[in-house]
Amino acid sequence: MLFPFGGVTFQNYVSLFTNESLLMAARQSAFVATVSASVAALLGVPLGFAIARHSFRGRAVLRGLVIVPLLMPGIIMGISLLILFRVVGLSSGFVTTVFAHSVYGLPFIVLPVVARLAVFDRKLEEGARDLGADGRAVLKDVTLPIISPAIAAGFIFAWLRSFEDFIRVFFVGGTMDALTKEMYGMVVYSQGTEAMDPMATIIVLFISVALAIAINFRDILEYV
Repeated sequence: MLFPFGGVTFQNYVSLFTNESLLMAARQSAFVATVSASVAALLGVPLGFAIARHSFRGRAVLRGLVIVPLLMPGIIMGISLLILFRVVGLSSGFVTTVFAHSVYGLPFIVLPVVARLAVFDRKLEEGARDLGADGRAVLKDVTLPIISPAIAAGFIFAWLRSFEDFIRVFFVGGTMDALTKEMYGMVVYSQGTEAMDPMATIIVLFISVALAIAINFRDILEYV
């Protein structure tokens, strides 16, 4: 190893920030991940409450079905959803990708919520009701703040798995730009590959900072 280092340059970063198609694909992937994780959270939190708090016929089956997207190989899930969308006449694109990633992200929301509610002290809710709080106030001021680290942990992982997914978006994404598809095309056709290293570096740094902030703000490690 020789000092000082030679050949240090930021030319690859220049190539990255002048590669409009790659930047647009990154923005599109981030938007899809945000929408998908939000949909998964909106569906997953009530589903987690239903599984953890209520007894009904088919509860065990429902719990098992929630885990299926997590265990199913990506290529099987992608092909299955592609067939489903074609049967119902839905064109591949943004909507189908959000649907696929929402289903894929659902277990990351439901499982931490169910785990947190399983050890939740119900006396806190009973105390709030004894002090005059109605059901909505108990949910908003007592239950949700306590389980919010579990929801945050699930949301972060659902977002990350959507953002980095390639196999499912390859089948159901159609012509929609996605970062993973764009980078795959760059490798296959050997075009613009000098922008890939700085893009990967920025993604790793962004995810590391986001997780550090989240962990510092609320202890979510318990639910990961």
